[in-house]
Amino acid sequence: MFADVEIISNNTYKFQLFTYSVPKNLSNKIDIGSLVSVNFRNRKKTAVVVNIHNKNLKIKTLKPVERIISKLDQDQLLFLKHVAVSYYLNIGFLIFNLYKDVNFKLDRKIKNKSLSIHNNTEIDKVISTNSKNVIFTPSLKSTKNLQSYLTKKGIKVNFYQKTGGKDEIQNALSTVNKFDNCILLANNFLKIKPHPTTNYHFFDTNDYSYNLPKFNSLNIIELSVLKNKYFGGNYHYYNEYPSLNFFNKIENYKTPELSNIQIYHGNSLQDCIELFKTKHTDKNLKLFFQDEILNESLNEYKTVKSENDSYDLNILVNPTISFKGKLNSERLIYLLRQIERSKQNNSLTIILTTKDINLKESLKNSNITKWSKEELVSRSKWGPNLNHKVFRFSTDSIIQYENEYILGPKKVDNLYEYEININLSKDTNYNEITNMYSKLLQYEPRKVISI
Repeated sequence: MFADVEIISNNTYKFQLFTYSVPKNLSNKIDIGSLVSVNFRNRKKTAVVVNIHNKNLKIKTLKPVERIISKLDQDQLLFLKHVAVSYYLNIGFLIFNLYKDVNFKLDRKIKNKSLSIHNNTEIDKVISTNSKNVIFTPSLKSTKNLQSYLTKKGIKVNFYQKTGGKDEIQNALSTVNKFDNCILLANNFLKIKPHPTTNYHFFDTNDYSYNLPKFNSLNIIELSVLKNKYFGGNYHYYNEYPSLNFFNKIENYKTPELSNIQIYHGNSLQDCIELFKTKHTDKNLKLFFQDEILNESLNEYKTVKSENDSYDLNILVNPTISFKGKLNSERLIYLLRQIERSKQNNSLTIILTTKDINLKESLKNSNITKWSKEELVSRSKWGPNLNHKVFRFSTDSIIQYENEYILGPKKVDNLYEYEININLSKDTNYNEITNMYSKLLQYEPRKVISI
C-alpha cells in the first residue's frame, strides 16, 4: 500500500505529490485526509494524505509513513478541497496557513445554522441583544467608524480593534468570548472557531480588502459562507447588494437615495465633459475618477487618486448595470458603492453618459429583484457561483493537454482562449484537478467572478 501526500507548507511544493509506503501496522488506519509524519529531505514534516493506492512501485526506493497524527473528518476534507480548488491552491498550503499548527482545533459541525443578508445601514437593527456578537470589518478605518456608529445607536461595544498589532490581536482573541459585542479586522475570522450561541457579522462585504493577496485573492466572505455550509454557525452579511458570485439570494435590497447624483448627457463624451465644465467652473474643486480618459480633459482641476481621500466630486463615465441586456451584479455593486462612498464623503456623484438612462427606474427594488433572478438562473447553468468555478487562460498555440474540465480553444486576436469549468461536489476529483492545475501553471489561469 502507498500514500500520496502533500507536504503541509507555505506553498513551497505547490501541487506536488510525494509518495510514501504504508507500513503494515498502519494499513488499516491510514486514509485519505490522514495527517501523517514523514521523513522529507532528511527532516520530519507533517503531510496530508490525498490518495491511497496499490500501484506496482519499488518499495525499496520509498520511505515509509512514520506515524498517523490525526485525521480530517469528511466535512473538514470537503471544506478544504472546496477552498483549494476554488482558488488555485492546495490543501497542504491551506492547512499550514489557516491552522498553523498540526495540533490545531479543526472546525467542527455545530447545530445552529443561519445565513442572512442585509443592507449596511441595518446592522444596528440586526445585532442581537440576547447573545454575543462578533463583528468583522475590512479595515481599521471601518472598525473605528462602525464602533462610533453603533455607540450612537445605543449599542455598547466592549472591544474594537485599534491597530493591527500582534499583542492587541492576541488579547482580543483570548478574551473574545468574554465580550458581548466586539469588532475585529476580518482576517481574524480565520483564527476563530464558530460558537453556537454567538452571532457573526460581516460588515461592508463588497470591500476589496476582504481579498487576501497571498491566497490568490481568497475572499474571506466566500470562506465564511463555505464554513457556514459545512460547519454551521449564525452568520449575517451587510452590503449594498450581495455578490452573486457566492450568494444565491438577495435580501433586504433597498433603492438607494440618489439626491447626491447629477447626470450630464451628451452625444459624445466630449460633449458631456464640456457640459460638466460649464456647470463646475471652480477649478479648486477636488475630483475623483478612475477613468484615465478624463486625465487630460480635466487636468485644470485638482484631483485625488484614492476614494479614501477627501473629494468634492466623484465622476463616473457611462456606468451600466447590465451586460448584453441582463443585470451584471458586479457592475451594479461598483455603481452602488461609488454612490454610497460619495454620500459618506458629503460629495456629489457626477455621471457623464452618452446613453439615455433612467437611473432611478433601473435601481428600483422591483427591477433589481427581477434581474437578479435572471442572473441567478444563468449562473446556476453556466457559473460562476459558489459551487461552479470558472477560470480562463490564453496561449500562443494549442495546448497538448485535455480533460473534462477544459473547454476550447477559441481563437481571439491570434491567441487561443481556454476555459476551465469545475462543478464542486462531494465527488469532485481533487487529485485530477490539482494535477491539471500543475500542468497549467505557466498560463496563469485567472478566476472569473462575473458572467
